[in-house]
Amino acid sequence: MGNRVVIIGRPNVGKSSLFNRIIKKRKAIVEDTPGVTRDTIEAVAQWGGKEFILVDTGGLIPDTHEEILERVKETVEREINRADAVLFVVSAREGVTPLDREIARLLYPYKDKVILVVNKVDTPEDEEKIMEFYELAYEKMFPVSATHGRGVGELLDEVIKRVKDEKVELSYEGIRIAFVGRPNVGKSSLVNALLKEERVIVSPVAGTTRDAIEVPFKWKGKSFVLIDTAGVRRPSKVEYGVEFFSVGRSLKAIDFSDIVCLIIDASEGVTRQDKRIGGLIERRFKGCVIVANKMDLSPLSEEEVERLIRKELFFLDFAPVAFTVATRGEGIEDLLEKVSLVYEDYTKQHKTSFVNRAVQQVLRNRPLHYRGKEVKVFYAFQEGIKPPTVVVITNFPDAWKESYKRFFVKKLREALGIKHAPLKLVIKGRD
Repeated sequence: MGNRVVIIGRPNVGKSSLFNRIIKKRKAIVEDTPGVTRDTIEAVAQWGGKEFILVDTGGLIPDTHEEILERVKETVEREINRADAVLFVVSAREGVTPLDREIARLLYPYKDKVILVVNKVDTPEDEEKIMEFYELAYEKMFPVSATHGRGVGELLDEVIKRVKDEKVELSYEGIRIAFVGRPNVGKSSLVNALLKEERVIVSPVAGTTRDAIEVPFKWKGKSFVLIDTAGVRRPSKVEYGVEFFSVGRSLKAIDFSDIVCLIIDASEGVTRQDKRIGGLIERRFKGCVIVANKMDLSPLSEEEVERLIRKELFFLDFAPVAFTVATRGEGIEDLLEKVSLVYEDYTKQHKTSFVNRAVQQVLRNRPLHYRGKEVKVFYAFQEGIKPPTVVVITNFPDAWKESYKRFFVKKLREALGIKHAPLKLVIKGRD
């Protein structure tokens, strides 16, 4: 894939601020904490009539100098050959650090691709420190302030000299799956087990994944887009800052997905927070697979875990349950089979004549009355898919109370053969 520009540098030099400045969106979370970006994030950027894919590389907050270097090395190996240009970001505020020197050495074999970006040149004092970066021996050097935008235009003028004049797109086509759940239930481990590569960084520290990361992937000829999100916590536990944005993104990921995998920790059972997230999925009429992860740590059998899930998450009765041990890659095939099964029902489209017959049949089996009069359905049709949406035109819309609607939807799903997906019912009067 051509027209790729990769941002590399040690933690907290402002890589994400530069990324956001170039793509003109707030996609990477920016916070004054070392190592907030933990994964590779990509976006399409434009400058001077040219387009390119900009890649923001991050890494775990490693404990040691060596660990950071190891992460950078992995990123370089993965990204460098595909890149047309590499933005090696350093910080004027801190001057040249030993880690900067080592990354510079690591990048030196690719020096023709590398542009040295001295970021955080925000004050006259910062400007005085620029000269010391010449010791890194890179020909192209640009002082910038990503926060204020100073110098970024000149940098981009250099970048577009290195990319081709062609359209680029991040075509993430396929079944969009969001992985949601409380922090530390194994969402990132599941994504890695699916991808069979460490594309999403896994760490036992709760809250490692901050962004909703989209990763395209194929399985048995089918296209999928995996969305790995930050863990959702109760609002009272969310401090304003990184966590606040992350929870918002988890909800966004649910909204932008077709199928939501609600991951619960089988060793802990169903918590109140799991139910709350389940409620969000139900209210948004999303296809769902409930994933009981960490089955190796559960004292219960699969049958017992499923019984518990059905009892506690009764409102997601359409969602199949998959059992996984993400760290060993167990249950992954079954999970994808179930996602495919749900998607099939989630995109089912029925003819109007068939929908009408099904609706009349349900109404005949359990008639509805309103103020002594029989409730009639004049007409019904399927308005759309994702979710399958049925519109019912009736003489008394007010007669359709929540309890009857729940019964009606359940029976209508049976009649329409929609076993594994939600069905949205819209009741309208003749007018």
